[in-house]
Amino acid sequence: MGLFGFLNTIIVARLLVPDDFGIVAIGLTTMQILTNLSDIGVSQAVIKFRDADRADLDTLFSLSAIRGAVIAALLAAAAPFAAAFYGDPRVFWVFLGVAAYPLLTGFINPRFYEFERLLDYSKEFIAAVANKLAGVIVSIAIAVVFRSYWAIIFGLATNGLVQLILSYAMRPYRPRISFASLRRVLSFSGWLTGVGLMSALNNKLDPLVLARAVGVGGAGHYFMGLQLAELPTREIAFPATRAIYPGLSELQGDPARANQAFLKGVEAMAAIATPAAIGFALVARDLVPLLLGDKWRDAVPVVEIITPVMGLQMPLLATQYYAMALGSTRLVFLRELLFFLVRTPIFIWAAVAHGLVGAAWAVAACGLLHIVLNLALYSRTGKDAFWRPVWRIRRSIGAAAAMIAALLTARISGTVGDWPVVAQVAAEIALGALAYAGCHLLLWAFEKRPDGVERMIAELAAPFLSGIARRPR
Repeated sequence: MGLFGFLNTIIVARLLVPDDFGIVAIGLTTMQILTNLSDIGVSQAVIKFRDADRADLDTLFSLSAIRGAVIAALLAAAAPFAAAFYGDPRVFWVFLGVAAYPLLTGFINPRFYEFERLLDYSKEFIAAVANKLAGVIVSIAIAVVFRSYWAIIFGLATNGLVQLILSYAMRPYRPRISFASLRRVLSFSGWLTGVGLMSALNNKLDPLVLARAVGVGGAGHYFMGLQLAELPTREIAFPATRAIYPGLSELQGDPARANQAFLKGVEAMAAIATPAAIGFALVARDLVPLLLGDKWRDAVPVVEIITPVMGLQMPLLATQYYAMALGSTRLVFLRELLFFLVRTPIFIWAAVAHGLVGAAWAVAACGLLHIVLNLALYSRTGKDAFWRPVWRIRRSIGAAAAMIAALLTARISGTVGDWPVVAQVAAEIALGALAYAGCHLLLWAFEKRPDGVERMIAELAAPFLSGIARRPR
């Protein structure tokens, strides 16, 4: 599934120009802010309400449908004003185009989220692959034929349409307009709506600010850089955190077990997501132009600056779900509010005063602050030591440092300096992976092989290695 998104990003980016992505980013960001502002947490509610009946499901459907229609109407109404504000008539059509996505997804069958509650990820995987593949096909086809920003918009709308159709095809249900369970739903989603709003303002305002501060081209480079920065971790960490929430929700009556489950998840994600992100940042200067073309070179600093911090943030991404599962949604909201009050003025100042690179440094610096806030949220919710999650990922951090040292040493010594770009990138990736894995195992052995992610990987790999050993020669 991640491969589809990766190929789509590469192909469409090579066919379009940064201005196209910058224009779409304005409308897409506005849509995401409105979506998060009105988030009632349909999927989270279905998971949380383990006894959800028809009244609950119909109420969730009704609220979701109304929300989708209102967001679409607001985007259509705002379209002419946005076009005037940015001085670009294309913004008008972008706003109308992206309005289709919330309108379609607002009518998704709430029973579809029962697959997630039941931990039946095969159905979710099939649906995700189908809607991702459909969106990729449409997006690439329009980009090839028309070389227009409409490729991104129609790909998004196709994704929403396929999600809607499959939600009913895979989990038949006829929802009715009803508000019989309104009080129960609102009691759950009250703080969640605040969390959604703050999260949107923290993560989605950036392109709107940059489009005004440095132009749509700069916003396009930032948008693409951010997409690439998230790539090494998005396909690993986000699905994992979605899987963690139902499991933690099952353990909400046993905080001690929930705490151990969360810490194991932190350790597992750090072992994979952190080195992937840091390694990607180290090879970005050669890899990004190779994949996307020289017109995207201005996106390289964004990747190099932001991606390593994202790699450090990812292990703690599930902190929010951990707190929600234990009923601390109010604390999650306060975390996001504090982060917004600090981050927003810093980002605006950096973007206006120092342009694209300044904005990237602001995001990275504030990302470190978010790590501290997540640790505080964990400590308050789990009534555990602030530093506990950091201690659980000590070997991954140490191995990542060894990987950085190995790659920088190879560059300084000129070991791969005269090679063709493709060979150089491949060699650096291989060297980084070997340095990381080797150091991780050495640190594990030095600590006398404690129970951890290394043991889990070894147990998973054992049958495969045994099968290879038994093959006739």
